[in-house]
Amino acid sequence: MKTQMDYAREGILTEEMKIALECEEMDEKIFIENIAKGRVVIPANKNRKRSRYFAIGDGTKVKINVNIGVSSECGDFKEEIEKLELCKKYEVESVMDLSSGKNSKEFRNYLLKNYDFIVGTVPIYDIAILHDDFTEVEAKQILELIEMQAEEGVDFFTLHAGITRRTLDRFKENGRMMKIVSRGGGMIYSWMVKNNRENPLFEYYDDILDICKKHDVILSLGDSLRPGCIFDATDALQIEELINLGELTKRAWEKGVQVMIEGPGHMRANEIAANMVLEKKLCHGAPFYVLGPLTTDIGAGYDHITGAMGALIAALNGADFLCYVTPAEHLRLPSIEDVKEGIIAFKLAAHSANLAKGFKKSLERDYKMSRARAEMNWQDMFKWGIDEEKMRMYKRDENKYCTMCGKLCPVNIVR
Repeated sequence: MKTQMDYAREGILTEEMKIALECEEMDEKIFIENIAKGRVVIPANKNRKRSRYFAIGDGTKVKINVNIGVSSECGDFKEEIEKLELCKKYEVESVMDLSSGKNSKEFRNYLLKNYDFIVGTVPIYDIAILHDDFTEVEAKQILELIEMQAEEGVDFFTLHAGITRRTLDRFKENGRMMKIVSRGGGMIYSWMVKNNRENPLFEYYDDILDICKKHDVILSLGDSLRPGCIFDATDALQIEELINLGELTKRAWEKGVQVMIEGPGHMRANEIAANMVLEKKLCHGAPFYVLGPLTTDIGAGYDHITGAMGALIAALNGADFLCYVTPAEHLRLPSIEDVKEGIIAFKLAAHSANLAKGFKKSLERDYKMSRARAEMNWQDMFKWGIDEEKMRMYKRDENKYCTMCGKLCPVNIVR
């Protein structure tokens, strides 16, 4: 029952690592060493073979995740498949199935069978679907569901194991404005309060590690107490949970289980860099997976913009994996157009970070776009731009220059 981390510790380059390395610009030896140390993860569940594998972590290109899934309010299976096709079109690396509706298992299995994305889930969502009152669920049922999803082929689990009984005592005394905004964190909090017991994901953490070890599932340790508004950012609750996640990371590594850490939601731009450094310190260099962060609370309807701004700052300061945000954040289940806007915004954030990091393939694409602009070659501009359809829609006329400057186009005049 060896994991990618186990193989790396033996100096072995697995087929999954080899495929992932083809997308990177890193020395093979350093690549393997980083996996062995937990600084890079290879999401690769043993029960699901794919043609594409990706690396996340130090020295690798910044990648994005897209959240998809049916909900109890909107359960249109076909629309979610259209969103998956968008992810495929724009070469998204990872999809999280956050389904919480009656078709969740069916949708998850369709996703796992028909696409090559990294696939993540939050297993306790499935339990909430099966039981009217999540607080009445037994720990054994949670473990059984985690095992079931691991056997199905899910590559990483978001588990909110870092919120503990000790944290609850501090929570009561804290003057936090938004309390808990994590869906999974809120569920675990309510379970603990109702049952007056320890967090089952924390109490039975060793059993969860055994499951992850068996199937080589990555633990993405969730941030139950991520700030839901800028006024709660970097408070004692967020930092205490981060310390807990650092301790859980070491326990996972001792068993050869790969780990990612999930990070803050809302945060002023000037706090982001320090938070990235803090996570890397407290969690021993484990890859950091961030939601945004959103740099202001007033952007409802435009949070793909506030999120992408924060994501770029985060990526330039150590974040490895960006969870996209759509214009519908805080308002509704995103439409197909919302998903497209979110994907484009975060692909641009990741690409911008990769340019700043000096990755040759990223620079090459920008160079080709710049040459096309200098030569006023519209067909090549359409080819190298991130959204050809939108570019063609805007540039419908046959003129060499655009309608902004018209015949006064400086590029055309100088040429």
